[in-house]
Amino acid sequence: MLPDCVDLGLILVGQDGRIRVWNRWIEERAGLSAEQAVGLTLAEAFGPHVDPRVALVVREALDFGWSARLSHALHPMPLPLFPPGGGRAERMKQSIDVTSLPVGGANQCLVQVRDVTETVRREALLKQQARQLRADLHRLTRAQAELQRSEMRFRELARQAPAGLFEADAQACCTFLNERCEQLLGQELVAVAGTPWINLLPFSEQTRVRKSWCQAVESATRFSEEFRFTRPDGSYLWMRAEAGPLRDESGRIGGFIGTMLDVTELHERATRNEFRANHDGLTSLLNRDRFERHLRAAISGAREVSDRLALLFIDLDDFKGINDNHGHNAGDTVLKAVAGRVRRVLRSEDLVARYGGDEFAVLISGAGDAQNLDAIIGKINQAVAMPINLGHCHVRVACSVGLAVFPDHGTDPATLLNHADKAMYCAKRTRCADSGSSAEPV
Repeated sequence: MLPDCVDLGLILVGQDGRIRVWNRWIEERAGLSAEQAVGLTLAEAFGPHVDPRVALVVREALDFGWSARLSHALHPMPLPLFPPGGGRAERMKQSIDVTSLPVGGANQCLVQVRDVTETVRREALLKQQARQLRADLHRLTRAQAELQRSEMRFRELARQAPAGLFEADAQACCTFLNERCEQLLGQELVAVAGTPWINLLPFSEQTRVRKSWCQAVESATRFSEEFRFTRPDGSYLWMRAEAGPLRDESGRIGGFIGTMLDVTELHERATRNEFRANHDGLTSLLNRDRFERHLRAAISGAREVSDRLALLFIDLDDFKGINDNHGHNAGDTVLKAVAGRVRRVLRSEDLVARYGGDEFAVLISGAGDAQNLDAIIGKINQAVAMPINLGHCHVRVACSVGLAVFPDHGTDPATLLNHADKAMYCAKRTRCADSGSSAEPV
C-alpha cells in the first residue's frame, strides 16, 4: 500500500474518531499492528500516554475542519513512539501535522508524524557551537584589549589569531595587517599602506562604509560594518569589520584597531533561508504565505490611491493524469514549465505564486479594463497549452483561470480569493471535455 511506502507516520481518523489507516511506519514505532489499531480511537491505540493536545487538534480537525501542527519545539514527544528495534527508554522526538480532509460532507483527519530526533540533536549541537562562538568572540575581544598594552605581545597574538586583525589611522590608512587579514584582502600591507582600506571596496560600497567610518572617528565610538569585498583575483566574499577607537597622548582619536571576519557562508545561508521561507522549492515562485502577504499590502496601497488590482487563480486541468501516466517527476517538470511560461507572459512587476499543488495565483497591479484582463488570460491559456517536453514524449495541459478584481469583486483578501476560486471552478466546468492532457512521441 502507498501509505507504507512513505518515510513518515500516517494515521487516518474517520469522523467517528476511529482509526481507518495505520501505516507500517507507525506500526514499527508504536508496537501495534494495523490489524490491531484499525477501528480503535487514538486513546485506545496509544493508551494513557498520548499527549492530550493530540486528541484536541484531531477533534478540531474533525469538527471544524481546522488543521494544525504540533512543533517539536513546543511538543517534543506527543505520542508514545520509540525507535524501531531499539529500547523504549525514551520516546522519539516528533513533529505532527494534523490535516482535515473533507470527504462526502464529513471531515476525516490525516495525522502525519515525522521523526525529528536527529533534527533536535543537530539544533542542540548548533546552539552549543553558537555558545562556543560567542565565547571565542568574547575571548578575542579581551585579547584585543590586552594588545594595546604591549606591541610585542600584540604582534605575536595577532600573528596567531584566527580572525583578520588590522590597525588603521583616522583616515582609514592601514598601519598593520595580520596574516589572516592579508589573506582576506588578497594583498599585503606594503601594497595598501598609505591608501585608505575603504578604497579597496567596490565603488557601490565605499560611500556607505566611509560615512560610517567618519561618524565613528567624530563620535569616538566603535566602527561596525558588513560589506561585499572583491579580491584582486576576481573572487568575492562578505566581510564584517569591527574596530574600536585608539586615543593618542592628548586624548584625540588617532586610529582604530579591529577585526575582519569572513561571513560569506553565514550571509549566503541567511539569503538561502530567506528565499526558502518565501518561495516554492520546486518552481521558485512565491509561496502561498508570501503571496497572501503581498496581496494584503497591495490592497492597502490600492485603497489609498484608488487603484485596481486583478487576482487570477490558475488550476491545471487533468494534472492528476500526468502524474498517473508519466510519474511524479513528469508532474514536477510540467509544474516548472507552467510556472516559467506564466511568469514570461506577465510584466516584471506582476506577482506569481504557486498557491498549492497544481494551483497558481497571479496579482496584477494597475489592472486595466475587462478587455485587457481577458487578453492576459488568453495569453496564459495559450502559453500553458504549448507542448511540454518530458524527454520520452510531449504532453499538453490546459488550465482554468478565475478572475477577481479589486474593488469590483471585494475589498479584502479573503473575499477576492474566494471569488477568484469560484470563478476558476466555473471556468473549469465550462471547458470542453476533451481539453485534458495528451502525450505525443518525441
